[in-house]
Amino acid sequence: MGTTTKIGRVEIEISDASGSDAGQTIVLNGQIDENATLADLIDDLQERVTFDLGLVSFINSMGVREWIRLLRSLKAKGVAVRLVRCSEAMIHQINMIVDALGHAQVASLFAPYSCNSCGFETSLVVDVDAHKQELQEFDPPDLPCPQCEEPMQFNEIAERYFAFFS
Repeated sequence: MGTTTKIGRVEIEISDASGSDAGQTIVLNGQIDENATLADLIDDLQERVTFDLGLVSFINSMGVREWIRLLRSLKAKGVAVRLVRCSEAMIHQINMIVDALGHAQVASLFAPYSCNSCGFETSLVVDVDAHKQELQEFDPPDLPCPQCEEPMQFNEIAERYFAFFS
């Protein structure tokens, strides 16, 4: 079982993975802003870290500064960083500010989709490894609609949303 703390408006849950070399998983839940002094986490993190960013609902410029400080400190410490379930808010920041990705690797992300058949709109998780070639070519995969099972269409400008791949 992991430990949960709150820094500003973001709740942070840290847990060790089941495998000895799998590293730690950190789930960030909430808003990353000037009150989220994420660098306070450095002492608790080692070797391999996976950040689950699916519940990050908002990140402002001061929050990006704190996020970049965290990534830089982890790089200096030699910690490998993997990002899973990156929220749309995080993807927008990663695309605008180069250092917001740093040395981290994006493994999966939420992307906006809409269904032409039933009109349902949602964010769906896209597995980067499974669709890496398509994403690098700015050709997001058609994913099935959770409501009607018909293929959904990507609902954003692919070149802008997946710019961090280039």
